[in-house]
Amino acid sequence: MKNIVIAFMLLLPLCSNAQLLDADALLDKVIAGMKADLPLQMDYSYSLYDGDEALVRDNGVMRLDVDRYSLLMGEMKVWCNGETQWSYMKEIDEVYITDASSDEAKSLSPLYVMENYRDFCSKSVDFEKGLAVLTMRATDGNAVEKVVLYIDSSCNRLKGMDVFMSAQGCIKVILDKYQIKCNFAQEVYECPVKEFETAEIIDMR
Repeated sequence: MKNIVIAFMLLLPLCSNAQLLDADALLDKVIAGMKADLPLQMDYSYSLYDGDEALVRDNGVMRLDVDRYSLLMGEMKVWCNGETQWSYMKEIDEVYITDASSDEAKSLSPLYVMENYRDFCSKSVDFEKGLAVLTMRATDGNAVEKVVLYIDSSCNRLKGMDVFMSAQGCIKVILDKYQIKCNFAQEVYECPVKEFETAEIIDMR
């Protein structure tokens, strides 16, 4: 009996390492697949939760090409051309301008989220209803505690993500209706400022 217990304890690190390798391999496939599909367009549903309460819900269309993207929803519209990010908030009629290199600007891109948080301290993969659920947990003190990716097991395509933040609740994103290898003009990634004549422009660069 003692030998069985010892053998089991020795196997635990091996099982953990194998699961980590599987998670890393899956994440690499998802990122490589998304990059191969660029430029792409997809429907985008966004919800911000504080506990079980949804504080914000919105949906629209995202266009993505490496470090450039546009996210056009009902209440919020965001453009990033790789150098500058513009965010328009309909409720307060303001346009915020920031550098594309800021964490805030990058955090809206699924590709950035996956690449930036791939080095979290632990990863695990579960399977449910045709989806691979990849959970990445951060070290203590990280602003983002955990990221959960929902991946279509048949094609390794990202279908959604949950980003759990230590102080700001949880952001849930659902992605659907992929269109790949699109041909977008540069203007797709830049804010048409002239269309927001009444908006206050706030330059935070």
